[in-house]
Parts: sequence; structure tokens; C-alpha cells
Amino acid sequence: MSAYLVGCDIGTSGTKSVVMNEEGVVLGKHTITYNTLTNSLGWAEHDPEDYWNASADTIKEAIRQSKVDPKDIKGVSVSGQSPACILIDKNLKPLQLSHFWMDRRGVKEAQAIKEIVGEDHVFDVSGNPTDPYYGTVKLLWEKNNRPDLYKEAVKMQNPNDYTRMKLTGKLVTDASNASLTGITFDIVNRKWDTDMIEKIGLDPDKFPEAFACEEIVGEVTAEAAERTGLAKGTPVVAGTVDCNAAWVANGILYDGEMSLAMGSAGVLGVIHKQPKFTKNMITIVHPSVGDPMYSTVAATCSCGALLRYYRDEFADIEAIVADKTGKNLYTYLCERAAKIPVGAEGLITVPYFMGERTPIWEPQARGMMFGMNYSHTKDHMLRSFLEGACLAIKDNFEMMRDTGVNMKTPLVLAEGGAQSPIWRQIVSDVLNVDSVYMADAKAAPEGNAIIAGVGTGVFKDYSVVKDWVKVSDESKPNQENAAKYDEIIKIYRRLYQEVKGEYAELAELVSKLDRM
Repeated sequence: MSAYLVGCDIGTSGTKSVVMNEEGVVLGKHTITYNTLTNSLGWAEHDPEDYWNASADTIKEAIRQSKVDPKDIKGVSVSGQSPACILIDKNLKPLQLSHFWMDRRGVKEAQAIKEIVGEDHVFDVSGNPTDPYYGTVKLLWEKNNRPDLYKEAVKMQNPNDYTRMKLTGKLVTDASNASLTGITFDIVNRKWDTDMIEKIGLDPDKFPEAFACEEIVGEVTAEAAERTGLAKGTPVVAGTVDCNAAWVANGILYDGEMSLAMGSAGVLGVIHKQPKFTKNMITIVHPSVGDPMYSTVAATCSCGALLRYYRDEFADIEAIVADKTGKNLYTYLCERAAKIPVGAEGLITVPYFMGERTPIWEPQARGMMFGMNYSHTKDHMLRSFLEGACLAIKDNFEMMRDTGVNMKTPLVLAEGGAQSPIWRQIVSDVLNVDSVYMADAKAAPEGNAIIAGVGTGVFKDYSVVKDWVKVSDESKPNQENAAKYDEIIKIYRRLYQEVKGEYAELAELVSKLDRM
């Protein structure tokens, strides 16, 4: 009898689920999108029930498509965009909206933590910086600004924790997500530093127990079974962060292997065995069997989100043309961008539209376009968006390389933006590295199905994935273009240095305007 597995990934803009067999073949899949709530103060929120409804409905539809008997599904695992902060009460109900990784409201709280325990100590314990990005900072913001809700909460949860809670009734997390709660998570010993938690004024009991990514943490309840179509009692495996799940699916498993996930954010990850961490980068516990593995991660706030923003705000006419010609709108937009010369004829985008994470950790940063003149068209702007996302990655890539991180080529490109051959070539040219792409690449939901398979014994370890990944396209850098980007990034970096002192004043001005 064949074994089947379910993987679910809760993304920034939507949730995807798959049913997969033990040969890695996807038999059913479904996606549901939802809205993100943002404001001029840098807030970014989701309704937690959107996570659960989208998870339940996509799992149910994927099972329906697969025609698999739910009783033959051996396990389920969920990943998610992370970190976030969802306060859960004693009745397992959310007390507020989820403020997730893109949210930048905790500037004062991050600064307070730096002053109380010191950035160096935080890095020594967690392998991560101190920034509003991290879940611990978000929880401290809740305590400082909504103390009644904080007091009522029994645990904090991340997006995939929330769905896991709805599946099993248990308030737990996985080691990868705990890494991104950050600050107070001892990443080597994989436990909460309760002394630090108390020192910064938080309650250790509000932090969920962290399990290994491959560990079974519960079973599908009767209520969840009815909602999802899964069988009651199906094992639920802890899971991981979305980028790590995608890397597992693409065979990024061993020391030095690296991949760039071009989703809403740009996330470059390098896998390594040694617990040696790079300052100003993100460190996450990576799924593994046997020796502990880590991923050193460069994470920008804007990659595919830039193209989506352009689509929503500027591409009304292009949407009509694409529809009439039967083309995918994103494909059509990238084709238009390809007609613009390298460097967009002097138009440079610094893509800090929602602040920036690595390497500058500037929550109040905002995007800018430099060099615009009357000869520039919307297509120049579009090309500049694609290039700006890659310049932000290059800023990180060179820092990682210069600090001695083992980085094996080719770079594996994955997720949304990687579907565009034009954008793939821009990545290779900007970074000046060989890259590969798999047209039938498995993504985060498939990675979760694999994690579920390892956790339930369907697979002995993750090496099975190596037989499934097939390269469909290779990109080699155009050296003439690479040389141009080496010059462009010099200006790109100086632009931030020239204006960074203005961001705090701009944020204060925006706050005043909103109050007037």
C-alpha cells in the first residue's frame, strides 16, 4: 500500500497545500490568497483565522483532487512565513491580529532590549541580531502597548504554529520558528533562555515549547478532521519556516549548498554544519537528521513583492493587453522589462519599501528611486524594480562571502520570481555567479510533505530528495553586465548612507501627519 503525505505552507500572500506520494509525485494541490493590512507607520498584519481557513480549505481541496483515502495519509506538516506574534487565550482563540515579519512597529522595544542585555549577548545566545523583525520584540511591544491582552494570553504563536494548534489543540512551536522568535532562543542548545526573557521583562511561560522539525507533536483532532478532510488521528509533524521547507524540497541539505527563494521577500540561504554565525544575518535551525544543521540567511523585505506592487498600482493597461494576448501578466511585465537596457538608463531603485532586514536592519527605512528623468517610462521603473531587488541581495551575498561562509555554486533559484528567465539572468549578472532553475521544482508545501515523511518514518532521511530534483535551466553571468552592476551597486550603497539619517525624522513626520 502506498504512503501519502500532506504539506502545507502559510505564506505572506497566500497558503498552499499538497498531497504527495512517497515517490515525490504531487497528486493534489491548491492555493488560497488573503489580504495584508499595512499602514504608513510600518505595520503589517493578517487575520490569524485567514491562516487557518486557508490551510483547512487548501488541504481539503488537495485531498479531493488526489482521490487518496485520508486514512492512507501517514502524516502532515506545516511551515509558514515567520516570525510573527499571535497572542492565544486559554480557549485557544486569537486575541489580536497577527503582526508578522514585515511589521516594523517595535523600534522602541528593540532598542530597549539592546540597552538591557546588549546586542553582543543576544547574538552570542541566538545567532541573530536585535530588531523589530523578531518575535520576542513583537511580544514585548504587546506587553508595552496592550498589557491587558498580554496578561490574558497563555502563549504566543507563529502562523504555522496557529494552524498546528488548530489541527492538534496543542500550543507548541518548532526549532526553526523558535530561531526566528529570536533574541531569547539559545540556538545551539535549542531552548529558551529564561534568564534573558525575565531580564527584558517578559514571562517565560508565554513562549511555546520548541520541538525538532521532524518530531511528531500531536494528532489531528476530530474537529480538525471534519474541517480539513484529514483522518482523525493523523500524525502532525512539527514543521519549519517557509524558506527552509522550500530548500528541503529543492535538495538544499548539506554544508555549503545555497538557494535564493524569490518570493514576496528575497531570501538567500546557505546551509552549514558548524555553529559559526555571521553578524547582521539571520540564523535558523535547519531540518536535519543526525548532526544539527543551520542556515545562514540573508533576507530582504522586498523581492517578488515589488513586482506585485507594480502590478497592482501601475499595470492596468498591461493587464488588459496580457489578457487579450493570453499571456500571464507577470510574464508579460518581465518581457517588457527585458527590453530596457541594464541599469534602466540610470534609474536605480533602493527597495526598502517596508524597511529592510539584512544587512542594515533599518525598520524605518523606505524605498527610493534615484536618477529619474523625463525620458524614463513605466518600463524603466519596472526594470529598476527587478534590478533593485537583486542589488539588495548582492549587498548581502558579498558580505557573506567576505566573512568566509562556505558557498558552493551553482546558486539554486526558487519560487515566484525565479519563474522569469529574465529575472533569473539579472540575478546571475548582478551576483556574478552561475545559477540553476528547476521548472518542476518542488516548493515549501512539498518540503513539508517531505518533513512529514521523515518524521513518520516514510523516509529514513532527507537524501531521498536528491533523486527528485532536476535542473531545467542554467544561467551564466554576462561579464559585461556583471561589470556594469559592480559600478551601479557603488551608487546604490552610497544612496542609503546619504539618506539614512533622514528616516527617523520622516517616520516622526508621518506620525504627526496621521495625528493631525
